[in-house]
Amino acid sequence: MTEDHRQPLAGRRFLVTRPAAQAAPFVAQIYALGGEAICVPTIEIASPPSFKGLDLAVVDLDRYQIVVLTSVNAVQTLFARMLENNQYFGLLRQLELVVVGPKTAAALEEYKLRPTLMPQDHSAEGVLAMLLERGVEGKRILYPRAAAARPLLARELRAAGATVDDPVAYEAVIPRESAGKIRTLLAGGDLDAICFSSSSTFRHLQQMIGDELKGLKGKTAFFSIGPQTSKTIREYGFDVDLEPDSWTMDALLQAMVNYYR
Repeated sequence: MTEDHRQPLAGRRFLVTRPAAQAAPFVAQIYALGGEAICVPTIEIASPPSFKGLDLAVVDLDRYQIVVLTSVNAVQTLFARMLENNQYFGLLRQLELVVVGPKTAAALEEYKLRPTLMPQDHSAEGVLAMLLERGVEGKRILYPRAAAARPLLARELRAAGATVDDPVAYEAVIPRESAGKIRTLLAGGDLDAICFSSSSTFRHLQQMIGDELKGLKGKTAFFSIGPQTSKTIREYGFDVDLEPDSWTMDALLQAMVNYYR
């Protein structure tokens, strides 16, 4: 890579732990800013053992008033199961479509649908606060979720009087081939930082390489997308060197630029 020290990330090398397809825009932006990004995913999105719960929901969508979507994967899986069950996408226009942030909104718009609501705080806590402020008592909510999703959203909405169906739409698993690649990369000793886009990306890395991760302390910075991911990193005894004010990959990139100025 040709270094241009007028660029804010020139000479910096980053490990990106997101799935490659989702990480592509972030990786491209790092290169455009003079840095080098190596994408070795620590999570892989997989189907759950059964789609029964989600399929039952999508064939009877008119039971719901609200659909909560907290990730691009949730959007994509919802529409895939609607297609599989011959369900008309336009039915979703009759419902309130709540998304967690701009990337999820963009995924929804690929299906010619616009979100009804999106919190300024792009987190489960932000979605929850927004819905509780509007009131959910007596509402029926569909919340297709990750297998490892925190129980917060479904639990608190139920406590507020909503009926919540939260079928598992997908699960995050550890890619088999990534551990060896990451060990080779870490052995080089020239990584400036590792970028974590979720708690799972960190947790899986720790499971993949175990105590070898401790060898990065004081050498490689840990960049986190937001508070929940940062909390997970700290629970394992590591410091978080960077967390953006807004919890998106675009905000993380801007924070990285500011960090190295």
